[in-house]
This record gives sequence, C-alpha cells and structure tokens, in this order.
Amino acid sequence: MNLKAIITCLSACAATWASAFTVGGFNYTVVGEGEVEIARPTDTSEEGAYHDIVSFPSTVTFGGTTYTVVGIGERAFQYAEIAGSPSMPASYRYVAPWAFFQAYGVGVKIGVNVDSIALGAFAGNKFTNFLCDLNNQHYSLIYPYHMPEGETWVGGVLCTKDLETIVAFPGAKKDGNTYLYTYDVPSMVKHIAPHAFNRNPYLRKVNFHEGVEDIGEYAFYGCENMRSVEIPGNTKLNYGSFAACEFTLQQIILHEGVTEVPAYCFFDADPLTDLQLPSTLELIGEGAFSHCANLESITFPEGLQACDPQAFSNCTKLGQVNVNERCQFIGANCFMNCTALTEFDLKNVKYLGSTAFNSCTNLKTVTAAGLETIDRAPFYNCTALQSVTFPETLREIGPVAFMKCRSLTDAVIPASVQVVGDGYACGATALTSIQLADGNTNYVVVDGVLYTADMKRLVSLPGTMATTDFTVPASVEVIGEQAGRWSNLTTLNTSNAKVIGQTAFGESANLAEVTFGSACEEINGLAFSSCQAITKVTSLNPAAPAGGVFDDAGCNAATLYVPKGSKEVYAAHENWGKFAHIEEVEVEDPAKPGDLNGDGSVDVEDVNLIINLILESTTADQLAGNPDLDGSGTTDIVDVNMLINLILAQ
Repeated sequence: MNLKAIITCLSACAATWASAFTVGGFNYTVVGEGEVEIARPTDTSEEGAYHDIVSFPSTVTFGGTTYTVVGIGERAFQYAEIAGSPSMPASYRYVAPWAFFQAYGVGVKIGVNVDSIALGAFAGNKFTNFLCDLNNQHYSLIYPYHMPEGETWVGGVLCTKDLETIVAFPGAKKDGNTYLYTYDVPSMVKHIAPHAFNRNPYLRKVNFHEGVEDIGEYAFYGCENMRSVEIPGNTKLNYGSFAACEFTLQQIILHEGVTEVPAYCFFDADPLTDLQLPSTLELIGEGAFSHCANLESITFPEGLQACDPQAFSNCTKLGQVNVNERCQFIGANCFMNCTALTEFDLKNVKYLGSTAFNSCTNLKTVTAAGLETIDRAPFYNCTALQSVTFPETLREIGPVAFMKCRSLTDAVIPASVQVVGDGYACGATALTSIQLADGNTNYVVVDGVLYTADMKRLVSLPGTMATTDFTVPASVEVIGEQAGRWSNLTTLNTSNAKVIGQTAFGESANLAEVTFGSACEEINGLAFSSCQAITKVTSLNPAAPAGGVFDDAGCNAATLYVPKGSKEVYAAHENWGKFAHIEEVEVEDPAKPGDLNGDGSVDVEDVNLIINLILESTTADQLAGNPDLDGSGTTDIVDVNMLINLILAQ
C-alpha cells in the first residue's frame, strides 16, 4: 500500500473513531452510529459562548463522514446569543439539560420531531418568544384561540401538547414596549414544570388559579424581581420552587389546604417580612425559609407538626417564634444563627435536633414541657444562654449539649434522663457544678463532675472546676469525648482510666502536667490538642497506649516520663515518639482500686474496713489502699457505694 493510501485509510479510521470534533464553529459529540449532537463550546464562560446563531445545522461532515445532527447537548448554547428565531431541523429529537441556560435573543423554534425537552433546558433564558412547529406531537404554544373568554393571552409560552404543563416561559417577554411584570396562568394549565420560569428577571407576580396542581422544582428559582407569592390551597409546592428570590420578595401567602412547604422552597427570600401560613400546614421542610434575613416573627399554625433541619436558619432578625401545641419535631440547625432570639418556649416538642439553636448568641432562656430527646449540641455557642428548664419527660440528652454556653448557670438534669452524652458542659465556663435532680438512678455528680451511676465513665466536667488539680476517681475506666474540653485544670491524673475519649481535654489552656495510669490503653485523637501550657507528661504503662497524645507543639515543649525499661518502646511509637524529651522513672505497682486491706482482692472485708473508717473505729493509716475512691477528699457513703459496685462488677 502506498503512502497516500495509508494516509487516506488513517483519516477514515480517525473519522470513524472520533467521539468529538469541531466543524464550522460548533463542537459536536458522537452519540450513535452516524449521529451527533451539538456540544458546548470549549470555552464555557460567557465570553466563549456561541454568538449570532441564525440557524441550526442538520448535518455535518468530518473526516469524510457525514453525520446527522439529532439533538442539542447539555449546556451547548449556555449564554449564547440567538439571532432571529432559528428552527430546529426535522432531524432533532431532543434538547438536553441546561442546553440554553441564560441564552438570550429573540428565541428558538422547537422542531417537528423534538420529543424530549429536559428539565432546565431553557432555565434563565432571556428570549422574547418561543416558537413550535405546529405538527410537533409533544409540544405546543398557547394561542389566542385556546384562551377562555375573559382571560388574557400571552404569546410565546412553551407548553406540552395538551396545554396542561408550562415547559418554559420567555424570560424577556414584553407587553407592548415594556417587559411583562405580571402573568396570569391560563385556566387550562395544571402544572408548572421544573425550571419553567427559572431566573426570570422581570416578573413581579404570577397569579395561580385553583386548578394549578403543582409548581415544579426550582420553577421560579432566582426570579429577582418577584415581590409577592400567593399559593392556592390545592397547589403542591416542590423543592426550591421559589428559592433565591432574594432581592424583592416581601410577601408569601399560603392558602388553607396547603400542607407542606418543601425543602428550600423559599430559601434566601431576604426581604420577606409578611409570611402567612394556613392552619392546614403540617410540615416546614429543610431550609424552607433559611436566610430570610428580614423575617421578624413566626407563629406556627395549629396544624404544624414538624420543622425540618435549617428551616429558619440564618433568619437574623427573627426575634419571636410562637410554637403551637402540636409541633413535636424541630430538626438540626433549625434556628441556627437566629441571633435576635432571646427566649424560646418549645412547648410540647418531643425531639430537638442537633445544633438546633447553633450560635443563637442572644438566646437567654429555653423552656419545654414535652421534650423526650435532645440530639447533639442543640445549644452550641449560645453564649448568652443562662437557663434551660428540662421537663420530666426527658429521656436522652445528646453529647456536648451546652458546648460553649459561657453564661449557663441553671440546667438541671431531670430524674427521668436515662442517657447523657459525653462533654455535657464542655466550655460552659459559668457552670461550676453540673446539676442532677434527686432520684436519677443513672448518673451521679461528685464534686460537680458527672459520672455514670457505677462511676466507671466520666461523662463531663463542669465548665469550670472548683479545683485546678484533678485526680480521676479510681473506679473510672473511660473518660468520655470532650469531657473536659476547655477545662481550667492545671494538673490531671487519669488514675485507672483505660480509655480517654477524643478531644477529652483539648484546648485546656492552663494544663501543665498530666499523668496516665498503668491501666491506660487508648488515648483517642486530639485528646490533648492545643494544651499550650503542657510541660510534664507521665505515662505509667510500660506498653505505650494506642492512639494520639499531644500535638506537635506539646510534644516539643514537654518532657515525657515513662517506666524504667520502656523508653525505646515509647520512642519507637508513631505518636509517643514525637516527644523531643523522654526520660525513664521508677514506677511503684499501684494498689488495686478498692483493695483496702492489701490482700490483692476486693471483697466484703474491704467494705467492712471502709464502713469502720467512716464510723471512726478504724483510721486511714491502718488501710493499705486509698478509701477515697471518688477523689472527693473525704470518705463517705458515695465511696461505699462505689466499692460495692466494684465488687459486683468483678
């Protein structure tokens, strides 16, 4: 074969194998044998968009092969300038998503065989009209003869063939010489398709009749001049239907019959001041009114049962919320950053979601009558919060409930509570003792510190300890996550704790000395992060405990003391080995917790000894072990109970 033949063959193969190519200023993508679609420009910015489009090609030849153009690809004519009203050839079968996103010009004509127009195909368009081949069996326009007597005709509106669904509205539609500001939905229309009016820059009001069954997702998204929305009772809203109408939307009226405001339906309606909700409303969805920055008050209608996560987040002027008697669910971050709130009555709400009042920095009091479950950190960073009244219905309080509530002084854990999450009061610096109601059998408070009733788990220190030198009671096996984060401790002895939770004492700015007992097996990540004052760390376990220890700054500043003969073990450890200074020390074998007579076991004889000590028939110097099991500084009935629990747990 000669060279010319080889080149011809290779060119033919290249044309056969090509999946994308450019001809005549358009990019094409092969979508089938002998078929292509128009693809987006290589430069996808506004400057790189196709301009001066006067016609759409029906065929294109590349590498000796002629292809039939069968559709318009995703974002192909995004930002494009359409000159005239070019018709889609008979070969076109579809228009892909976002195909004409924010395109502008006179408009386009839907071809005779187009049977699929994707959602959002014309979102944000600034066309003055749509056209449609009269013989298309799937799409049509609304013409004057379709309009019932007395209804106003607006031309160029693209609909399904049965005229029941508005597919796309011309974004730059004019009424005479001015842009159309008000649109009356024709009586034959039942559905507004998703994105149908997306980013329309001129409409101020759309009047919906009772026969409109639903308004699709993002149907009116970003309609920057929309001033008022009024929804009939029979009309179903959808995700983001009116989201990001952020400049002028001041009024929302939902009529009786509406049962749900779906997720992000009115998100970012910044000017909203007038919100009228019907008694039939049952659910406000996730983010439904988030970022409505000028909304000052809200009254839950009598039928409302739930507010989903972020429903009113970042409504920074929302100062009054009147909860009804039926609402039982408030989701995560529901009122996050509602900085105008000063008090809140949850009434019969049963479930309060995680960080529900996140950073409500002026919230001072919270009351509730029916709470059963509080999720993680519902009052995170509520720096002005002084008191919370929990009801006797409460069963569960999630972790770090009052994290960074620096003004909190009054929050009694009811007797009914069965679960309290770790770090209950971390960062609540005005709280010097955790408050527990009489009759709670699941937890105990010793010297202000919250433990499980068996004293095996340290749940939370108060925000500020009465003493800065703290030895964990001998019975404690686990120190919970964030249990002492931001503590005011200067020295800490973890005693017999086996596991220390994540960030347990992180950011304790004054913590200088820490001792880990010989029983310590695991120190979870960041347990002592940002403890900038640390100078001395002692680990009494010959085998280096697993997990993270201190951050790099702590490892460089402090000296690590380890049992004699174990320096190499610690130095080889991926975390402990980060300490710049490691020294060995002699370690005495500590007495078994509760072994008061030193016989190696904990039994009834030790109980008798501790009782005799309390009754003063025995003195402390006669005991081989430490009777102050809870580290309170005194020996009392609490220590007796702890000793009994130790025996029962064996």
